[in-house]
Amino acid sequence: MINLKKVKIKIFVCIIMSMLLNACSKPDAASFNYNYFLETYINNVKYTTNSVSTFVQPNQMGCVANKTYTLTNIGQINVDSYFLDVYIKHYSKNSDFATLKLGTHKIYDGGQLLSATNCNCDLVIGLVDNSIPSIYNNTILQSTNIVNNITSIVKKDSTVATLTYSVSGNFSCNFKNTNNVIIPVVGNYTIPIKVAK
Repeated sequence: MINLKKVKIKIFVCIIMSMLLNACSKPDAASFNYNYFLETYINNVKYTTNSVSTFVQPNQMGCVANKTYTLTNIGQINVDSYFLDVYIKHYSKNSDFATLKLGTHKIYDGGQLLSATNCNCDLVIGLVDNSIPSIYNNTILQSTNIVNNITSIVKKDSTVATLTYSVSGNFSCNFKNTNNVIIPVVGNYTIPIKVAK
């Protein structure tokens, strides 16, 4: 006959061991110093991601015809209410990128992601309001109160062919959804930007 008390004790011990093992195997996120991140407030709710994308789209055209540009994804926030996708457009060659100055740059709507009008270190931000059935083009960037400020550029790594910079900045803008509701988006970031030597 099975001794219920012993079975309960064994189950309890297994649960405790499992919890201890789980606690030991998962590092505490707060103990890490994440170098790259996107932190944003969408409609006054804070979202953060440390999984900055390595997705880049090279050989893009921009506002200066004889320069090549790269689109680098800063990060994405995908929650029940919103999907935010943030890119930075920058020169592809270090000889061009190294001339970048700290300060104000522009923000373009996500619908202009592959446009030739944006310039070095302009942001391209797309926002989808998931509360509206149409999944694409249900918000548009408003033309007022747009701020994209580059606050830090630090040379980090170098290989034979490339240089990597750590670029930090902050931004603020408003989107209007198809129901005419204004959605404020404010954020800051630190991202790696790789350029050719």
